[in-house]
Amino acid sequence: MLAVDIGNSQTVLGFFRDGRLLRKWRLTTITNSTSDEIEFRVRGFLDMHGIGISEIDRCVVATVVPALDRPWRKALERMAPRSLVTSLSAANCGFPLAYSNPAQIGPDRLANALGVERLGLSDAIVIDLGTATTFDVVRKGHFLGGVIAPGIETGMQTLVGRTARLPQVAIEVPERATGRTTESAINSGLLLGHVGMMEYIVKRIREEEDMPEARVIATGGWSLVLGGMTGIVQAYHPDLTLEGLDWFGTTRLK
Repeated sequence: MLAVDIGNSQTVLGFFRDGRLLRKWRLTTITNSTSDEIEFRVRGFLDMHGIGISEIDRCVVATVVPALDRPWRKALERMAPRSLVTSLSAANCGFPLAYSNPAQIGPDRLANALGVERLGLSDAIVIDLGTATTFDVVRKGHFLGGVIAPGIETGMQTLVGRTARLPQVAIEVPERATGRTTESAINSGLLLGHVGMMEYIVKRIREEEDMPEARVIATGGWSLVLGGMTGIVQAYHPDLTLEGLDWFGTTRLK
């Protein structure tokens, strides 16, 4: 099983066998990539670790960049013509969706919900900390919706790009909330502000949806950093999105 999670900034590939993630690769998302370029890059990863094309019988793609869906599927179909290649969507996820317009749900969020199902949980709040920070709410096995906010690095880029005097700084955990320098003040706003958002939103979701025992799971690139700054996070699953894609390929595709 080859799972492909195409994000706005990075694309992550996971090679699974019998439900176990054996290899993971991360590459920069290039929105105008051709199928030839994609095939070249993927073959390089597989060859580097001695994985033969014949070992892959299913490929699942989840992309938040619609323009990349076709070239990725074309590349995978050409590489592994005997494999089943599918894009995850609201139409085929097989997950109950209590959402006004299911077609609007990002495939990465659907994969997170499937990851929750794989963990055997019926109530959970997934905080995915990437280019965007999303909160995905699963209650009684149904995807309810959630929250979408700018991610840490997106916040930094916007702050620097829209102000004349604020510098680009290395993002580091601040020692205190009151920054004594411009750099530490920016880090305080970005990181502690994000933690405060996480705690408040989880509290509101628990109250509004009547799910006080819902497990809070952190995933995404910033999960270990921010999760360690708050007691609200109960579990870390950095590969939850990939695991959800593998679960989809295993349980939904025939």
